[in-house]
Amino acid sequence: MHLSKSLGLSLRRGLPVAIAAGLMATLALTIPRAVAANDESQGGACRNRTLRGDFGILISGIAPEGPSGKLEMTVGTALRTYDGQGHFTQIDSVHGQLSGAVVDRQGSGTYEVRADCSGTATLFLTGVPFPIVSSFVIVDGGEEVKEAVMSPPPAVVSGVQRHVRR
Repeated sequence: MHLSKSLGLSLRRGLPVAIAAGLMATLALTIPRAVAANDESQGGACRNRTLRGDFGILISGIAPEGPSGKLEMTVGTALRTYDGQGHFTQIDSVHGQLSGAVVDRQGSGTYEVRADCSGTATLFLTGVPFPIVSSFVIVDGGEEVKEAVMSPPPAVVSGVQRHVRR
């Protein structure tokens, strides 16, 4: 009995660490900093105008659950609208393992696209007292964006955005 309790406790403590390590390894393999994506539709150079219109986003990772600061697994979806001039708005719905669901939360922010199709974004969400800063790379001729949160430090969250065609 004592061994099984000890093993169960070890598994409960080790599982979040293993999940975090797996997510970090996935990010390291899927969003290498040296990747230079080309936006073929614009002669190989990207700029803020490369991101225009609506993008559906799938979000997943580990983030602080709120005032307690406990880390939790988080998943969500968002619809982000880029204006092509360095600004965006979005609406998201996220579900945290501990905090539950937040539905239709408004957000807005700024972004900057570099010629090599990498860039940074700063997101301000309603009810969140700090900005969320991410790095991204634009792929598939501007049809997809792969994004990883860089700040705040405890968050290990990534998102894949796909251009919405209506």
